[in-house]
Amino acid sequence: MSDDTSQRLEAIQGELATILEARLAELNRTLRDTEAATRRIISAEVEIERHRGAQASLDGQIEHLQADLDEGRERARSLAQRERDLNTERERQRDEVLRLEDEVRGVEVEVERTRGRVTDLEAEAEALRSENQSLRVKLKTLEENILRMQKIKEELMSSISGLTAQMSTLAGGSPE
Repeated sequence: MSDDTSQRLEAIQGELATILEARLAELNRTLRDTEAATRRIISAEVEIERHRGAQASLDGQIEHLQADLDEGRERARSLAQRERDLNTERERQRDEVLRLEDEVRGVEVEVERTRGRVTDLEAEAEALRSENQSLRVKLKTLEENILRMQKIKEELMSSISGLTAQMSTLAGGSPE
C-alpha cells in the first residue's frame, strides 16, 4: 500500500501540479490582461487629462474669440451707424448741391438778363453820347449865332442911333 499510496500521492501531486500550473497559467493570463487593461485605463486617463487640458485651453480661446467676436460686432454696429450717418450727410450735401445748382441757374438767367440790359444801356449811352455831342455842336453853333446876332443887333442899334441922330440933325436944320 505504501507503493500504491505513494503512487496515488504522486498522481495526486501530479494532478495538483497540473491544476496549479493551469491555475498559475490562468492567473498569469488574467494578470497580463489586467496589466493590459490597467495600461489602457492609465492611457485613457492620460488621454482624458490631455483632453481636459486641451478643453481648458480651447475654452480660454473660445472666451477670447467670443470677446473678439463681441468687439467685432460692436465695431460692425458702429461702422454701420457711421455709414448711415455718412449716407445721410451725403444726401444732405447732394440736396444742398442741387439747391445751389438751381440757384446758380437762376443767377445765370439773371446774369444773362443783366448782360442784355447792360448791352441795351451801353447802346443807349452811346446814342446819348452821340446825341450829346451833336447837341454840343448845335449849342456851340447857336451860341455863335447868338453872338453874331447880338453883334449885328448892336451894330444895327448903333447904326439906328447914328441914323436917328442924323435925322434929328436933319430935322433940326443943321447941315452936316
